Order: sequence, then structure tokens, then C-alpha cells
Amino acid sequence: MQKRKYLIRVKRSRKTYLLIYLMNLVIISLWGYLYYNGHALNRIALIISAIFIFLTIEFTELHRFKDWWGVTESSLVQSTGIFNKNVREVDFSSISDLDLDQPFFKRILNYGDINVRLFLNETSIKIKNITKPRAFIEELQRIISMNRGQMPMNERQMPMKGGQRKKIKNA
Repeated sequence: MQKRKYLIRVKRSRKTYLLIYLMNLVIISLWGYLYYNGHALNRIALIISAIFIFLTIEFTELHRFKDWWGVTESSLVQSTGIFNKNVREVDFSSISDLDLDQPFFKRILNYGDINVRLFLNETSIKIKNITKPRAFIEELQRIISMNRGQMPMNERQMPMKGGQRKKIKNA
């Protein structure tokens, strides 16, 4: 199997786990408060809370890396799972429309969900909790338009890192 070249590749945002990180910060602050005020720290409680913090960070990172989505020149790729990998590739011609789901809290933190609706079977692909979802939709629509030939050749550009774009030479 040959390696694909992804124009865009996204995964879940760490902002999704903000409450878990905040909970860990509260536990660490409590440790500091007790230590600073001279209270004895129960060794078992300290070990259990350290293990809890470690496991919550591990869980969030594993959950984050479990799913990712990529855009090639002609398709959208969805990959789920760590041990049992499921990869779904959808050609741009199968995509009917894109929806952005960004409630108030997610809009403040600039992350959200994207529903990619398909013509077949009224199914959709849900791209969950990605950072800058509006920019992702705009870039995906631009790439789909290029693929479908709806964009004039002089406006066709390839995305590059850092938000810059590179002109595609006429073949």
C-alpha cells in the first residue's frame, strides 16, 4: 500500500478536554496548597491522585489520536481506531454538502464539528471537535471546487504549511 499525500490532516482539538485538564490543575493546586500550608499529605491519596492525573492525560491523548481526517487531491479520508483501524475514503463526487455545528462554548474556543453529507444512503461523516472548523470547511470547499473543475485554472493553488498557498502550473 503506497503512502498518500494529504493536503490537510486534522484530529480532535485539545480544547475538547478542557474540563479534564482543569480538573487535573485543581488537584495539583490542592497539593500545592496543602504543602505550602504545612499540612501532611497522605501518601496513598497522593499516589492515587498522581495515577489519576496520569491516566486522564493518557486517556485524552489516546482518544485524541484515535480518530483523524485527511484530505487528498480527490477524496476525504476518515480513520478511526487504534488497534482495529477502520479507514473510509470518500470521493469528492460523493459529497453533497458540508454543515458546521459550533455551539456558543465551542465558538468562543474556536473549535467545532463538521458534518460531511453524502449523496449515497443519506449518510454522513462527522468530523468531531477540530480546531478552526470554518477555515477547514473553506479549504475543503476550495479543494473540492478545484477537483470538480469549477475554479479557473489561474486561481488554482495548493495549500502549504503556515496558511500560504502555492500556484499550480498548468499541465
